[in-house]
Amino acid sequence: MSFSEELMEILKRELDILLRLKELTFNKTDIIISNQVEELEEIIKKEEELINIMANTEEERINLMDIWGVDINTPLSEVIQKIPEGREDLAYIGEELSKSLEEIQSRNNINSQLINENLQWLDFNMNLLTNAYTPTTYGKGKKGKEAKNSLFDRKV
Repeated sequence: MSFSEELMEILKRELDILLRLKELTFNKTDIIISNQVEELEEIIKKEEELINIMANTEEERINLMDIWGVDINTPLSEVIQKIPEGREDLAYIGEELSKSLEEIQSRNNINSQLINENLQWLDFNMNLLTNAYTPTTYGKGKKGKEAKNSLFDRKV
């Protein structure tokens, strides 16, 4: 099997893994929005499995390049330019890999923002609840006065 054929096989597997990761990442957005913690945990487990598989596949690609005497830091685009056969297919897969990585990164940024907003909302609610049931130490009023059971003190 030639270098380009072996590289093509590995890159196809990497693309398949990235497409599955992309699907999970997009599903994760809906799960975060709907606040389904158990489902989020399941997706994270699946993502970790795929990331481990991707790491092993990437190790195979690095070993292949090392065996064939290609510097492992050489960008894929340069490797493709030096390959006489299958250049178009490799270029297409390289573009798809790049596009998928960008989409995953973009969606992960959105998911991160959503999670941060949820955490801020929870923190706000926790502060609101703890302040509603904590008596004030200073101010007008009787010492030892119990906190009101209402979250808001409305005066007309």
